[in-house]
Amino acid sequence: MFSGRRLFALLVSVVLLILLAGVTLGNAGRIANWPEQIVMNTESTVSGWIYQPVSKMASFFAGIRTLRQVYRQNALLKQELQNYESLRAQLSDKEVQIAQLQNMLGYKNSAPSDLKLLPAAVTGRAPSTWNSELTIGEGTSAGVRPNMAVVAPDGSLVGRVAVVASNSAKVVLITDTRLGDGVSALVQNGSTHEPFGIVVGSVRLAGKLQMSFWAPLIQVQVGQEVVTSGLSDIYPKGIVIGSIQAVQDGPQGSVTSAIVTPAANLNYLQNVFVVESKPGVTAK
Repeated sequence: MFSGRRLFALLVSVVLLILLAGVTLGNAGRIANWPEQIVMNTESTVSGWIYQPVSKMASFFAGIRTLRQVYRQNALLKQELQNYESLRAQLSDKEVQIAQLQNMLGYKNSAPSDLKLLPAAVTGRAPSTWNSELTIGEGTSAGVRPNMAVVAPDGSLVGRVAVVASNSAKVVLITDTRLGDGVSALVQNGSTHEPFGIVVGSVRLAGKLQMSFWAPLIQVQVGQEVVTSGLSDIYPKGIVIGSIQAVQDGPQGSVTSAIVTPAANLNYLQNVFVVESKPGVTAK
């Protein structure tokens, strides 16, 4: 009986302790009594053993997932950047084409009605003959014939048609140094006797022109404009060739030759005009 009473008393004490802890835990803003402290400390110790390793493991896997997301986002951003650069290059090319087409429209509207202008796209150009020739995508089927003048979108001189096929043609540039068939030209110096000469591709300066005068002159200056003279069956009169960049002095201050910078941007041609004109027609 004594043992049973002691056991009964112990059970009652445990129950009271649990009830007391439950009741007192519901109250906030105080220091826990000793039964609460036993329960809380035991719970904190046991949960610490479990929570800290689990928390670290969860943080580790969360970091891996974050790295994967960052990697995917980085790959997407790189792809978008490449697409942006490609679109920007395409846009820049389209802007150049639009500018050239606007120049072509402006020149076509201002050109004399006796000039027949055939638009053509530049379809080929070899690095080894960059300053000598190019290929256009129009030929005999469009009315292109040998020895027709070819001008840039703004009407400045490019060269002449050399060889024609049904749907393409080779154009010899004015900067060519192989054929040596120059362009009869004059310098617009504002006088009544404008100096005449022959313009050919410069051997010493790639992409430039050399103008040799028929007689020593003193009226030629840097910056003056050079145009076709019209003394040719190929080039109508008045087509702009370029401007005087430098002069070569002769005896007593005379000028025997000059370096001419082409007016046409021959390095970036995408579209040109093939010019068909009647004899005596002036290009401007």
